Amino acid sequence: MPTITIENTSSKNKTLPMLFLFFLLFMEMNAQQLSANSNDAPFILSGVHFENNGNYPKLYTCDSTGISPALEWKNAPKNTKSFAITMHHYPRTGDKHVYWVVYNIPPTTTSITENQSGVYAYGKNTVNGRNTYTPPCSKGPGAKTYTITLYALSETPSINTPASQVTMDLLLKSIENIKLDSAVMNVHYSRPSNLLAPKE
Repeated sequence: MPTITIENTSSKNKTLPMLFLFFLLFMEMNAQQLSANSNDAPFILSGVHFENNGNYPKLYTCDSTGISPALEWKNAPKNTKSFAITMHHYPRTGDKHVYWVVYNIPPTTTSITENQSGVYAYGKNTVNGRNTYTPPCSKGPGAKTYTITLYALSETPSINTPASQVTMDLLLKSIENIKLDSAVMNVHYSRPSNLLAPKE
């Protein structure tokens, strides 16, 4: 008499959904890991027409039109609500010279164009005291180093001071507790000897 084997299909029916659930869980964990890794990417600031530790184009100095540079950035922290930018230089003697103070840049912004003005909030530079970019114009021979810094902020800076009194130091003080990260570029410019002027 032949033996009849009855397969337990109910056990298989229970196993398949469990395997599917484990697969979905694995995919979710993998996606979260990829997302976490992407957040670890460095916050990078770049010049559109110049590189970090490279030469600063003459176009952005007093030896040419002196317009503000075009910048772009990527990998800002996830919770960024605002950006700010400063540009300064420390001469061998004297106080630091500030050329650019910009803040209240929207969090969706990833670049600014050349000669941009009137779009964001501007603090004053230390060269002529105006709320604009002012071009470097060194008085001594040799290459000078200028530092451009981009700040990613967790909220818009709370500044009650009139714009005409907003300095780089005041801005940095106002963002010290809301700074998520910063990206820095150092650039160099050497003026032709026949163009040296008694100002910096």
